[in-house]
Amino acid sequence: MLQQTQAARVVAFYERFLERFPDVHALAGARPLMVREAWAGLGYYARARNLHALARNVAADGGELPAEPNELLALPGVGPYTAHAVATFAYERRSAPVDTNVARVISRAFAPHLNPKRARGLTKLRKLAYEILPRTGKAAWTHNQGLMELGALICTARVAKCEECPVRAECITGRS
Repeated sequence: MLQQTQAARVVAFYERFLERFPDVHALAGARPLMVREAWAGLGYYARARNLHALARNVAADGGELPAEPNELLALPGVGPYTAHAVATFAYERRSAPVDTNVARVISRAFAPHLNPKRARGLTKLRKLAYEILPRTGKAAWTHNQGLMELGALICTARVAKCEECPVRAECITGRS
């Protein structure tokens, strides 16, 4: 629901959606029209169709989301960011979810020559994100959360608050 939609707008929809479909089996068993009705007002209806198809796949396979990014990527509507975010935040796997904020932080800190808006640059930034991960999944969870917060609050798109940045000493952009 958060894809291309602000969190403040999603909260009420999310709560209502969970009331109507409290688990993967309830969502999997719902008619497509019921899912679309519950999604109404959020836009990007392909997300609802993909979520419904994902629920059906997962329910048919025992009801548990896979923990590994490659298995998650095989599900309808799951891209690299979602696969890695679920792996790290739900299962504490050593995985590197790279959203816009994380790509910006890593680019500014370690590779300002890479453009996160280009496929080649983003691919290299994802590789770099994986290379700087801590060794354990639990530590990776904290690391990934910190990168996301850093990009959302300090190393923002409009204003990089380098003087407030806790990694300034290591940052190529912040030192220059």
